[in-house]
Amino acid sequence: MMLKKAAISLTILLTAVLAINAQPLNSRIGLTPLKVEKAILQNQKNHSSIQPYRLNETSFIKDESQILMDLAFNPSWFSKKGNNGKSIFIQPYIEGLSFAGVSGVKTSAAAGIDISGTLHKKLAFGFAYYRQFENDLPYLKGAHLRGFSPGLSSTQSTSGDLYQFNFLQAYVSYSPNNHFNFELGNGKQFIGEGYRSMLLSDNANNSPYFKLSTNFWNISYTNIWAFHQTIYAPYDVNSMLVKDDYLGKYTASHYLDWNITKRFSIGLFETVVWQTDDSLYHRGFDVNYANPLLFYRPVEFSIGSPDNVLVGLNTKFRLFDHQYFYGQLLLDEFLLKEVRADVAEAISPDTSRDSGWWANKFGIQVGWKGYWELAGGDFRSRVEYNLIRPYTYAHSGATQSYTNFGQSLAHTNGSNLNEWIAQLSYAKNRITIEGSFFYLRQGKSKDGLNYGDDLNVTNVTHFQTYNNRMLQGELLDSKTISVDMAYRLKESSNLEVTVGYWGRSSNFQIDNMISFGLRTMLNRRSREL
Repeated sequence: MMLKKAAISLTILLTAVLAINAQPLNSRIGLTPLKVEKAILQNQKNHSSIQPYRLNETSFIKDESQILMDLAFNPSWFSKKGNNGKSIFIQPYIEGLSFAGVSGVKTSAAAGIDISGTLHKKLAFGFAYYRQFENDLPYLKGAHLRGFSPGLSSTQSTSGDLYQFNFLQAYVSYSPNNHFNFELGNGKQFIGEGYRSMLLSDNANNSPYFKLSTNFWNISYTNIWAFHQTIYAPYDVNSMLVKDDYLGKYTASHYLDWNITKRFSIGLFETVVWQTDDSLYHRGFDVNYANPLLFYRPVEFSIGSPDNVLVGLNTKFRLFDHQYFYGQLLLDEFLLKEVRADVAEAISPDTSRDSGWWANKFGIQVGWKGYWELAGGDFRSRVEYNLIRPYTYAHSGATQSYTNFGQSLAHTNGSNLNEWIAQLSYAKNRITIEGSFFYLRQGKSKDGLNYGDDLNVTNVTHFQTYNNRMLQGELLDSKTISVDMAYRLKESSNLEVTVGYWGRSSNFQIDNMISFGLRTMLNRRSREL
């Protein structure tokens, strides 16, 4: 009975039903149960910055481990557990939501299925697919104009402002022992402790990938090789765009995470982006980046290729029980003398000094999050600040920007921005409440000039060499508030009724809407774009 009550309290369940040893938990805010999220953070042996989480990484949790095991077999429409580690789970995906606001009445509907299981104690698989139809909701207008739905696939306009798209996620995961895991699939990853990530986020569409995870002592080393698409089509012999044939690109990433003490951890990140084709030949997958132990920047120099290399740092510090400070630093390009010039200019302004070099490209994140037990439920709060310099993540070759099908692989809104985030989340029994506030200020390009906000534009067209400043261009000043309340009707199918509010004030333009409907929680979409 106690286990049953505890399982019910984990209101926001997993993206896909858990499978022993290898099934990932979804990393997005609100999808990992707060109780489990808190337990993962407090144990030195776990590497909380590498998401999605895995059941074999949470097995050390004494009270919650059995709950997780139960969740692996209970919250599915159909489940069957066999001998020798064999299991199968089937979960339907249903969504029917209505939105009413100043822009009128809008709808969103979807149907699909999620299948997962284990063929052996060391081998797991997962498959999720759904098709969605939605109106041009206020927070999606800009995205639909660019041909995609945030975090999902490219969109197709059916009639009027009605759009449709597909979602496909699949993987096969193998863990030969407690130290290694091999995973092949189509999905996304997340590195960090924040709501955003300066390094690698789940903002963009799913991509084919291969991941190698190595764990020993208090160290985790993760390698990810992935294939992405650009929004650019190649030219044929007649210099005509080839329809439905977008140029591809690869990324190779590695992340070393070290839990130095029970309170402090640090992670080192590096990634490289290269295109599959250029003006001379088909490059394909570059085997020079296949070695999981080499640094990418020296490799890039050795092969004489101007690929896009980024490096970063991730940290976490526990000050009190269940209170965490975290941060990230992302370095794209910079010159030390130019950074010194910016510092000198900040301390003592001098118009005769060259400062504000366009290629001083970096991103910074600082944040705090805390967990409490409140009124018999689990409560989490978060405050986060993000800053990204102009032209960060972009590249001289537009096809080598840090994007997938036009969507950033880091921050949702690109670069040349700063942002404040405040969040409150509460879960008790079958009830969940989530409230978020986003304050975004971003310099937008205008009049055909590139001020450094759009990652899909070559940075060769930068506005000027020097005197570049944060938020240059046309200032976007946006405040977004969202509240989402849900009650789970049926535990076995993860079906919940939801009521929510979304409001935005952007450059004195106000939009808001209320929402209500039914859904099964396989994923939750961002509404702050």
